Amino acid sequence: MKKSTSQALLKKLGGLALCLSLASAAQAQELLTLEQSLEIARQHNVALRQARYNSTKATVNLRRNKFSYLPSVTAYNDLNRVNGLTFDNVQGQVKRGNTTTSNPYLVGELVLFDGFAKFFEMKRARQQANASKYIESQAEITMEATVTGKFMQAILDRENIRIARERITLLEQQTKRMEILERAGTHTESDVYQLKSQVATEKLNLITHENNYRRAMLELAQEMNAGPNLNYELQTPTTPLAITDALPPLDSVMARALAYSPQLKASKETVAATKSGVSIARSNLSPTLSLNGIVGSNFSTNIMQQNPETQQMEQIPYFDQLDQNQQKIVQLSLSIPVFRGLSNHFQSQEARIDLRNAELDYVATENTLRQTVQQAYQDVLAAQEKYNTVMANLEYTDKAYETAKRRYESGVTDFFSYLESLNNKNKAEAELIQSKCEFYFKQRILALYQG
Repeated sequence: MKKSTSQALLKKLGGLALCLSLASAAQAQELLTLEQSLEIARQHNVALRQARYNSTKATVNLRRNKFSYLPSVTAYNDLNRVNGLTFDNVQGQVKRGNTTTSNPYLVGELVLFDGFAKFFEMKRARQQANASKYIESQAEITMEATVTGKFMQAILDRENIRIARERITLLEQQTKRMEILERAGTHTESDVYQLKSQVATEKLNLITHENNYRRAMLELAQEMNAGPNLNYELQTPTTPLAITDALPPLDSVMARALAYSPQLKASKETVAATKSGVSIARSNLSPTLSLNGIVGSNFSTNIMQQNPETQQMEQIPYFDQLDQNQQKIVQLSLSIPVFRGLSNHFQSQEARIDLRNAELDYVATENTLRQTVQQAYQDVLAAQEKYNTVMANLEYTDKAYETAKRRYESGVTDFFSYLESLNNKNKAEAELIQSKCEFYFKQRILALYQG
């Protein structure tokens, strides 16, 4: 008696442990919405982070060009020791022996005119910074489109799993019923084996759907770059699907896309920056006028003075000499480029070629954008038409299935007719889910291009 009681207690404890483990496993799954997956990708996506760093780098380059208008100040110093015959510039005499000299000085330079090279360089840096910001925005659009596509594909694969499981459950129920009828003699053993074969086929299809779902979840996690955690429970987007709403005209959609497109704006800023590059190349042919200021001094071990106490000649200390020998120079310098191996000429030619390529890139970007928007617009229309067709088909297949089910259960029709109606029903359900996912994805892509 005690033994049976202890066994029952162990069974209850085992069942409780199993329930707790299942509950903890269910709690371990993190609910993930589409917006949450996009937010995670914004923080961790590699391509988007690189675009942000490039934008920051371009902003730093712009600041560097702004500060280039300030004067440049450079400090110099040298220390020379000569053993032998030398001319001491500090003393102004030829000396023999050991001579140590030092010439510290400070040079400040302010460019008064350089053919507006600095102006065009700062203008180009500003245009490149704007282009980098637009490229960052385009990278975010690309990331959002990719993550949305992976998310909706995972949702579709999960729904296919649900349909397959429901189909297997239904077929297993029919198999049990068929076994009872076979034992009663109303059906043959062949009918039972056919149902079991169909169940095995559906289980194989379920494995395929589960593999597709795992692959979709892996690709989604890779796009988010959020680590190896794949234990997410995806939440179907709750945004109402305006499938039956009419789309605005293509011309208005195209106009908004062309006005908003960050990629097109980045290409336009690149063309402007390349034009500034042509102006910079031309500025290199201009003379440069600079204002220089020099404050310096010098020191030599040959500079001596008499010590009033000892009446001996002693070397003047280093800093005393620097104070005594201090000099200040202001100079105006003009640099005229005469011949540099035609490097400025070739640089100007390369800049003009770069400008032509940038203009062609802009045209290509605009053409690609037009084609993409047109394709996305047609995809949304196709998804609407497919949804309407599938909805009508699903209504008919549901009625046909219910009729075939009643006729099959009453023995009026055969199993194959019933199975065909079931296949048509499941196919229509899968197509409905697919059409919804396609519409949501295509509509979101079209909205992204319009801002």
